Amino acid sequence: MGFREGELVDVWYAVNAILTYGALAMVAWRSTWASIFSGSCLLLSLILGDYGSVNTAVVVVTIAVLATATTAFVKAHLIIYAVWVLMAWWRRPDQPSVFWGLVAVLLVSFLVGAALRYFSQQRRRNEQQVRDLEILNERLREAERRALARDLHDVVAHELTLITMQTMSRRRSGNVGELHRVLETVEDAARSALHELRVMLRLLRDENDGEHPRDVTGAGLAIGSLEHVVTSLAASLRDLRFEPEVVITGDLEAMPTTVRGTAARILQEAVTNIIKYAPAGSRCRIEVTADEHELCLRVANPLPRSTQRTGAHSSELSSGLGLRGIAERVSLLGGHAESGSADGQWVLDVCLPVDGREAL
Repeated sequence: MGFREGELVDVWYAVNAILTYGALAMVAWRSTWASIFSGSCLLLSLILGDYGSVNTAVVVVTIAVLATATTAFVKAHLIIYAVWVLMAWWRRPDQPSVFWGLVAVLLVSFLVGAALRYFSQQRRRNEQQVRDLEILNERLREAERRALARDLHDVVAHELTLITMQTMSRRRSGNVGELHRVLETVEDAARSALHELRVMLRLLRDENDGEHPRDVTGAGLAIGSLEHVVTSLAASLRDLRFEPEVVITGDLEAMPTTVRGTAARILQEAVTNIIKYAPAGSRCRIEVTADEHELCLRVANPLPRSTQRTGAHSSELSSGLGLRGIAERVSLLGGHAESGSADGQWVLDVCLPVDGREAL
């Protein structure tokens, strides 16, 4: 039993409808496969001369391809669909309305798909920017935590080391006058530590009153004159019966504030290390040299005999954070630092660049 001609045409129309709905269904899976599958619908519509039934598939598939496919596939898709429109016009040149209708359908699909593609790409760019900002924020938070850790170490370590060494060195002394001097030194160190802790708390609470500007490098909190810092550190060493030699060359106060603050913190840590490790009553040397290009620091002190034998520092007062903090501070300003033993001396050399930096 065969199909009559009219029934056969109806079958092909039904097949075309099935293929059209199949292409629409494949859009939910993958737009590229839907585009390839829709080629059979286009070919059959040319054979049957029925373009209205595939218009829905043309619109949906084209929008999906433009919104999700690669640029190369989008170009191939548009070329194939444009050829389909031209073939429809070639087969029905006496019906220009068919041609312009298909052009309008394809053009509207292209515009909607291009808009969706643009907004989708913009959303991805925004999401990437958000991820980049989150990474940057985490790095800034980590840098801030390190800066706070350095400052807290500097605030506490030097003054508490000074207090500890003062009390340990005079705890068996029977000289009342000497004990009074120790108490004065301890009181001054405690007041200084308390003052700097208060400055840090103001910075953490954003209660800066302008007296101590926020230092984004964590260089210092309450650093004033660098020369005064050097002389105060030397006085602390003398109080502990060391013999410091101080050499200052150049105009220290002409240096940028950040450089001066970093240098003060480095010198403070270096003197703390002298107090911790150097033999009692030993001679030590502090050199500070400033010129128009850089600020250089050199601190040298004798190593204890145990360290000369082992080549490493060891002390119950050591936290292991001092030299690491110095290296981080110097790195933030683009300088360089070296430390190590040489000829029975522990030597710290630091150079901080000042070229192109304006005083803050």
